[in-house]
Amino acid sequence: MPQDNRIVIVGAGVGGLVAALLLAARGCAVTVIERAAQPGGKIRTIEGADAGPTVLTMLWVFEEIFAEAGLDFASALKLAPAEILARHAWGQDRLDLFADPARSADAIGVFAGAGAARGFIAFLAEAKAVYDALERSFMRAERPTQLSLVANAAARGELGQLMRIRPFASLWSTLGRFFPDPRLRQLFGRYATYSGNSPFEAPATLMLIAHVEQSGVWLVEGGLAALATALETAARAHGAVFRYGETVAEIHARAVTLASGVRIVAVCFIANADPNALATGRFGRFATRAATPTRPADRSLSAITLTGRAAAHGFPL
Repeated sequence: MPQDNRIVIVGAGVGGLVAALLLAARGCAVTVIERAAQPGGKIRTIEGADAGPTVLTMLWVFEEIFAEAGLDFASALKLAPAEILARHAWGQDRLDLFADPARSADAIGVFAGAGAARGFIAFLAEAKAVYDALERSFMRAERPTQLSLVANAAARGELGQLMRIRPFASLWSTLGRFFPDPRLRQLFGRYATYSGNSPFEAPATLMLIAHVEQSGVWLVEGGLAALATALETAARAHGAVFRYGETVAEIHARAVTLASGVRIVAVCFIANADPNALATGRFGRFATRAATPTRPADRSLSAITLTGRAAAHGFPL
């Protein structure tokens, strides 16, 4: 594609990397501009340690992305399934959860009794039902809304199944149906805190994460930064250009201006950045039409994580 038909992507987070790969694979001229020194966005390392996400789930997402670009995801990364999904402690009371649900049920039975083990099996079945109700009608939908969710489910004759997603019940109250032991409710309440939410307020729909975990949690050799590198390498192989250490000062109708004063002509822009940055003029007046300002109280949830390096004693991490 001629240079005057270039697509500029602002931000080399995973969304920007995937857009670059798929567009370049379709023959588009793509330039990715990233102010950091490496790809990944929230996926990053500090002194050689992961400081963002640490494991990979829903492997099929990346398998399909690479396949669409004519590549083999399994050849791009070295993956190993995690046998222990999580390790928990309440004083001297310990509980591990495993990739094998039967093994987890046995551990929960020892920890909290046979009733809790049966509750866990029932909980996984319900989590799978929630996931199944949302995968095609919402997660795979191009621009899902509440209305399209209902319409897609109705078109497939799945309205009854859709009612199982429990959008009006809290995660905490629903967990109480399966786990009388408050420690187990606290444990599985993490499906809300993952997204910076409260299990007392978040919808029980988030229990679908339990099914995602049971479908496979993967460790990436080299950390998840290797995933970002694999996406970048694949995009470069199709001709995408990456400019690191560069900041976009302004997006115009037919070009972007970098903080250095360099101007890059383009016909299309993809901003892999906070939409509110566009809406509030951080990328200039022209870009404000691409997004609507969001009040702080209405913004999506997030979580702050602290990463430390220390010697552990008394608890095998």
